[in-house]
Amino acid sequence: MSETDLTLLAQECQTFIKQRQSLMLGTLMADSRKGEGLADAFPDISYAPFVWRDGCFYIFISELAGHTRNLMACESTSVMFIEDEAGNRNPFARRRTTFVCQAQQVSRDAPGFESVLADLERAFGPTVGVLKGLSDFRLFALQPVSGRYVVGFGKAYDIDPADFSLRHVGPDDLKQ
Repeated sequence: MSETDLTLLAQECQTFIKQRQSLMLGTLMADSRKGEGLADAFPDISYAPFVWRDGCFYIFISELAGHTRNLMACESTSVMFIEDEAGNRNPFARRRTTFVCQAQQVSRDAPGFESVLADLERAFGPTVGVLKGLSDFRLFALQPVSGRYVVGFGKAYDIDPADFSLRHVGPDDLKQ
């Protein structure tokens, strides 16, 4: 695949993400029956509305939700965007993008907090203003560390989060 084709595919991937309002969020949940160590952690999946800016996915989530407590305990997380099942010809080949991320809580007095909340309010309406007044809501920046864009069988690409460039992933890349 040519560099031009990869550049166009990277732009398609970015458009695919921008067309979404929420992300699937994978966090680690400590098994309270065995203690609080992450060695006994279980995967937990949820979702959250997001905005993308400054190279991060920003989510504003309640501390009452398990995924918030999970992120407060472990900063490693994954996010996923997936093509809708409706109109898709093959459920095994749905277009999807995944990222491994590091989560960082953004304090309410941080310089960018208000502008991110303003972006969230522009995207999702006055509900964000109501949530902002609730003391249990936390803002997190999810910084991508690595990513993958899959557009069909044999069409997987690693994403470099620094510049959003793509590199085709072949069978040799999957050998350990």
